[in-house]
Amino acid sequence: MKALLHLTDFSETAKAAYAYAVELARHLGSALHIAHVYDRPYASIAYQGGLSAILDSELDRKLREELRAYLREYAASVPHEGLHLFLHLLGDKTVWRPDEYLEAMPDVGLIVMGTRGATSLWHGGLFGTNTARLIRHSPIPVLALHRQNTYKPYQKVLLPLDIFEEEAMLWMVKQAVEFLRPWPNAQLILLVINTPYVFYDTPSIDRFVGQIKAEVTYPALELRIYNDISVEEGLNQAMQREQGDLLVMGTHARKGLAQLLFGSITENVAQHLTYPLLAFPLPKSGK
Repeated sequence: MKALLHLTDFSETAKAAYAYAVELARHLGSALHIAHVYDRPYASIAYQGGLSAILDSELDRKLREELRAYLREYAASVPHEGLHLFLHLLGDKTVWRPDEYLEAMPDVGLIVMGTRGATSLWHGGLFGTNTARLIRHSPIPVLALHRQNTYKPYQKVLLPLDIFEEEAMLWMVKQAVEFLRPWPNAQLILLVINTPYVFYDTPSIDRFVGQIKAEVTYPALELRIYNDISVEEGLNQAMQREQGDLLVMGTHARKGLAQLLFGSITENVAQHLTYPLLAFPLPKSGK
């Protein structure tokens, strides 16, 4: 992971995520990109038949000067000696569509972003926060952080399994093992969350975990089973009892009506739980 990208809106939540990103980049020996997405100023021009919008170049220049100064001040707010730091202003980009701007940042393998969580059904449940939407659309992993999260070397990492998706889960375990190479002493705990609606029987769990251990070599790999009313509550219980440092999950990148009807447990976790969440975009079936 040669470079990380931290997206900021200059909020206190973002600043906490920035401090985490600095320590993570230092541990990995990675470069760190800091980017702020802003709307460029446009003026409406009336013409026969309607309105047209043109860029106000002078106002855009002044705005970029102010934002550059603010971005430099933001970068200096956390000691980052020894790191290669790059600052970016991204005009007219969509923060949760990293395909629009990642090409300008070579070797970025992880996006680090703060999340405030959902504040209402309209803000969180229906449309989702920017971080949740970023998780849904990003082609690379996203690390979602709440304001109280501070970096420390990972010792316990939890990864929930969906036994009904064997191929995807095996891929996820391999990705987690690869990610954890810089933390050789980290324990990887595979979680099975049983709920009243989805209950995994013991023979199925044993068979699947046996398959994982046959294909994945990791000395500190263990299994835990939790029972709860929902997956989200089970994950919360597991992170508390295991004192986990990081939760690793995958996302199917559902969009449109499918997202509205079925949602995403990973996005719900990013919005409602308060633990560091590393979300991997799962490969499409057949790939």
